[in-house]
Amino acid sequence: MKINFDMSSLASSLAHSAVIYATKGITRCLLNETTTDRGEKGFVLNTEGINLPELFKYSEVLDLNRLYSNDIHAMASTYGIEAALRVIEKEIKDVFAVYGIAVDPRHLSLVADYMCFEGVYKPLNRFGIQSNSSPLQQMTFETSFQFLKQATMLGSHDELRSPSACLVVGKVVRGGTGLFELKQPLR
Repeated sequence: MKINFDMSSLASSLAHSAVIYATKGITRCLLNETTTDRGEKGFVLNTEGINLPELFKYSEVLDLNRLYSNDIHAMASTYGIEAALRVIEKEIKDVFAVYGIAVDPRHLSLVADYMCFEGVYKPLNRFGIQSNSSPLQQMTFETSFQFLKQATMLGSHDELRSPSACLVVGKVVRGGTGLFELKQPLR
Protein backbone atom coordinates (compact mmCIF):
# COMPACT_ATOMS: atom_id res chain seq x y z
CA MET A 1 0.00 0.00 0.00
CA LYS A 2 1.42 3.31 -1.11
CA ILE A 3 0.48 6.64 0.58
CA ASN A 4 1.17 9.94 -1.16
CA PHE A 5 1.09 13.32 0.51
CA ASP A 6 2.42 16.78 -0.22
CA MET A 7 5.38 17.39 2.08
CA SER A 8 5.54 21.16 1.35
CA SER A 9 1.92 21.77 2.41
CA LEU A 10 2.49 19.70 5.56
CA ALA A 11 5.62 21.71 6.41
CA SER A 12 3.80 24.97 5.68
CA SER A 13 0.86 24.06 7.89
CA LEU A 14 3.15 23.00 10.73
CA ALA A 15 5.18 26.22 10.41
CA HIS A 16 2.01 28.34 10.69
CA SER A 17 0.90 26.55 13.84
CA ALA A 18 4.33 26.34 15.49
CA VAL A 19 5.13 28.77 18.29
CA ILE A 20 8.74 29.92 18.19
CA TYR A 21 8.42 32.35 21.07
CA ALA A 22 5.32 33.36 23.03
CA THR A 23 4.67 36.51 25.02
CA LYS A 24 1.69 36.73 27.35
CA GLY A 25 -0.90 39.14 25.96
CA ILE A 26 0.30 38.93 22.34
CA THR A 27 -1.50 36.36 20.19
CA ARG A 28 -0.10 37.14 16.75
CA CYS A 29 2.81 39.11 15.31
CA LEU A 30 3.48 40.35 11.76
CA LEU A 31 6.63 42.03 10.43
CA ASN A 32 5.84 44.55 7.68
CA GLU A 33 8.19 46.60 5.54
CA THR A 34 7.41 50.32 5.47
CA THR A 35 8.76 53.57 4.07
CA THR A 36 9.29 56.61 6.29
CA ASP A 37 8.37 60.21 5.38
CA ARG A 38 11.98 60.74 4.28
CA GLY A 39 11.83 57.76 1.90
CA GLU A 40 13.86 55.43 4.11
CA LYS A 41 12.89 51.78 4.27
CA GLY A 42 12.21 50.23 7.65
CA PHE A 43 10.21 47.57 9.40
CA VAL A 44 7.12 47.75 11.58
CA LEU A 45 6.12 44.99 13.96
CA ASN A 46 2.31 44.72 14.22
CA THR A 47 0.82 42.60 16.98
CA GLU A 48 -2.58 41.41 18.07
CA GLY A 49 -2.62 42.16 21.77
CA ILE A 50 -0.10 44.12 23.78
CA ASN A 51 2.31 43.63 26.66
CA LEU A 52 4.30 46.85 26.99
CA PRO A 53 6.44 45.84 30.00
CA GLU A 54 7.62 42.75 28.10
CA LEU A 55 8.42 44.80 24.99
CA PHE A 56 10.63 47.14 27.03
CA LYS A 57 12.98 44.20 27.61
CA TYR A 58 13.87 44.31 23.89
CA SER A 59 15.05 47.92 23.66
CA GLU A 60 18.16 46.84 21.73
CA VAL A 61 15.96 45.44 18.94
CA LEU A 62 12.84 47.63 19.08
CA ASP A 63 12.70 51.41 18.68
CA LEU A 64 10.78 52.24 21.86
CA ASN A 65 10.44 55.89 20.80
CA ARG A 66 8.13 54.77 17.98
CA LEU A 67 6.14 52.28 20.06
CA TYR A 68 2.39 52.72 19.60
CA SER A 69 -0.68 50.86 20.78
CA ASN A 70 -4.37 51.57 20.31
CA ASP A 71 -4.97 50.16 23.81
CA ILE A 72 -5.81 53.40 25.61
CA HIS A 73 -5.58 51.89 29.10
CA ALA A 74 -2.16 50.36 28.40
CA MET A 75 -0.81 53.64 27.03
CA ALA A 76 -2.25 55.63 29.96
CA SER A 77 -0.82 53.31 32.60
CA THR A 78 2.60 53.10 30.90
CA TYR A 79 3.18 56.55 29.39
CA GLY A 80 0.61 58.71 31.20
CA ILE A 81 -2.70 60.35 30.44
CA GLU A 82 -1.27 62.69 27.75
CA ALA A 83 -0.19 59.69 25.68
CA ALA A 84 -3.67 58.18 26.09
CA LEU A 85 -5.16 61.49 24.96
CA ARG A 86 -3.10 61.41 21.74
CA VAL A 87 -4.13 57.79 21.12
CA ILE A 88 -7.81 58.74 21.47
CA GLU A 89 -7.37 61.60 18.98
CA LYS A 90 -5.57 59.38 16.46
CA GLU A 91 -8.03 56.50 16.74
CA ILE A 92 -11.10 58.73 16.32
CA LYS A 93 -9.44 60.43 13.32
CA ASP A 94 -8.63 57.03 11.77
CA VAL A 95 -12.23 55.81 12.20
CA PHE A 96 -13.61 58.87 10.40
CA ALA A 97 -10.87 58.69 7.72
CA VAL A 98 -12.00 55.19 6.72
CA TYR A 99 -15.31 56.74 5.65
CA GLY A 100 -13.64 59.73 3.97
CA ILE A 101 -14.82 62.14 6.66
CA ALA A 102 -12.41 64.93 7.57
CA VAL A 103 -12.85 66.22 11.12
CA ASP A 104 -11.17 69.36 12.38
CA PRO A 105 -8.40 68.33 14.81
CA ARG A 106 -9.71 70.90 17.31
CA HIS A 107 -12.94 68.92 17.64
CA LEU A 108 -11.02 65.70 18.21
CA SER A 109 -8.84 67.47 20.75
CA LEU A 110 -11.94 68.72 22.58
CA VAL A 111 -13.42 65.21 22.78
CA ALA A 112 -10.13 63.67 23.91
CA ASP A 113 -9.55 66.43 26.47
CA TYR A 114 -13.00 65.89 27.95
CA MET A 115 -12.36 62.15 28.21
CA CYS A 116 -9.02 62.66 30.01
CA PHE A 117 -9.24 65.97 31.91
CA GLU A 118 -9.75 64.27 35.30
CA GLY A 119 -6.36 62.56 34.95
CA VAL A 120 -7.88 59.19 34.07
CA TYR A 121 -9.50 57.90 30.90
CA LYS A 122 -13.28 57.91 31.08
CA PRO A 123 -15.67 56.84 28.34
CA LEU A 124 -17.67 59.41 26.42
CA ASN A 125 -21.06 57.84 27.07
CA ARG A 126 -23.83 58.09 29.66
CA PHE A 127 -21.73 56.18 32.18
CA GLY A 128 -18.73 58.48 31.80
CA ILE A 129 -20.85 61.63 32.01
CA GLN A 130 -22.28 60.52 35.39
CA SER A 131 -19.15 61.83 37.09
CA ASN A 132 -19.94 65.33 35.77
CA SER A 133 -21.28 67.67 38.44
CA SER A 134 -23.58 69.59 36.08
CA PRO A 135 -27.05 67.98 35.93
CA LEU A 136 -28.00 70.10 32.91
CA GLN A 137 -24.90 68.96 31.02
CA GLN A 138 -25.76 65.35 31.87
CA MET A 139 -29.29 65.86 30.54
CA THR A 140 -28.02 67.24 27.21
CA PHE A 141 -26.00 64.11 26.53
CA GLU A 142 -28.11 60.92 26.64
CA THR A 143 -31.00 59.53 28.67
CA SER A 144 -32.23 63.01 29.61
CA PHE A 145 -35.16 61.78 31.67
CA GLN A 146 -32.98 59.42 33.71
CA PHE A 147 -30.59 62.27 34.61
CA LEU A 148 -33.53 64.63 35.29
CA LYS A 149 -35.12 62.08 37.63
CA GLN A 150 -31.82 61.51 39.45
CA ALA A 151 -31.15 65.27 39.83
CA THR A 152 -34.67 65.84 41.15
CA MET A 153 -34.51 62.99 43.66
CA LEU A 154 -31.08 64.08 44.94
CA GLY A 155 -31.93 67.79 44.97
CA SER A 156 -28.98 68.59 42.71
CA HIS A 157 -28.30 72.15 41.61
CA ASP A 158 -26.33 73.51 38.68
CA GLU A 159 -23.75 76.31 38.90
CA LEU A 160 -24.28 77.03 35.16
CA ARG A 161 -20.55 76.88 34.40
CA SER A 162 -20.52 74.28 31.62
CA PRO A 163 -21.27 75.39 28.05
CA SER A 164 -24.14 72.88 27.82
CA ALA A 165 -25.81 74.18 30.99
CA CYS A 166 -25.46 77.79 29.80
CA LEU A 167 -27.02 76.97 26.43
CA VAL A 168 -29.97 75.21 28.09
CA VAL A 169 -30.95 78.32 30.07
CA GLY A 170 -29.98 80.87 27.39
CA LYS A 171 -26.97 82.24 29.27
CA VAL A 172 -23.88 83.41 27.34
CA VAL A 173 -21.22 80.69 27.34
CA ARG A 174 -18.00 81.67 29.13
CA GLY A 175 -15.81 80.99 26.13
CA GLY A 176 -14.80 82.69 22.88
CA THR A 177 -16.41 86.14 22.67
CA GLY A 178 -18.40 85.42 25.84
CA LEU A 179 -15.22 84.94 27.87
CA PHE A 180 -14.89 88.61 28.81
CA GLU A 181 -17.23 91.07 30.50
CA LEU A 182 -17.37 94.76 29.73
CA LYS A 183 -16.06 96.65 32.77
CA GLN A 184 -16.47 100.18 31.36
CA PRO A 185 -19.99 101.50 32.10
CA LEU A 186 -21.99 102.42 29.00
CA ARG A 187 -23.34 106.01 28.76
